[in-house]
Amino acid sequence: MEILFKNVTTLNKDEYMELVKFHNAKNNFKYYLYTAVMGLILIIGISYQIYLRNYISLTLLALIFIGFLAYRFIEPYRKTEKEIKGEKVQGNLVNTYIFYDKNFVVKNKYGKDTLKYRKLFKVYENDSAFYLYISKEDVFIVEKDKFEIGNSRDFKNFISRKVGYKFKNYKK
Repeated sequence: MEILFKNVTTLNKDEYMELVKFHNAKNNFKYYLYTAVMGLILIIGISYQIYLRNYISLTLLALIFIGFLAYRFIEPYRKTEKEIKGEKVQGNLVNTYIFYDKNFVVKNKYGKDTLKYRKLFKVYENDSAFYLYISKEDVFIVEKDKFEIGNSRDFKNFISRKVGYKFKNYKK
């Protein structure tokens, strides 16, 4: 098999924070819209319980509302802090990506994985990297300036052909 592209990307705190910013910018509207709709539903439920003078249900809904808001606003920060302190970011994990015509290989100190392009959930491009999502949360970061074989312009054409409608450009 002929190697079409090879990229060696080191995951450090700066790269991870770029991913977090990108992910938040991409998903903020949907995230906050869902939070607002659910919050509004809970507020309507609380208001109705006040109208009915049903204080047990009111207390229960108020606790659910507080818990929901706390989870929606605190959990993303807690998760980010946990990832930043984790071994992958602190240890400057080095991923080597080798792209072939039918699949690609990801190698790091934890092992080697071969994936078919159809298994990619989405592929996003911004000014500095390509983000190859294998699920809604799990992503491979391929920095544009780290190609050892091929270049980012040719890789963009290649990966967009391989994944079709799953490719999105988020350049500023």
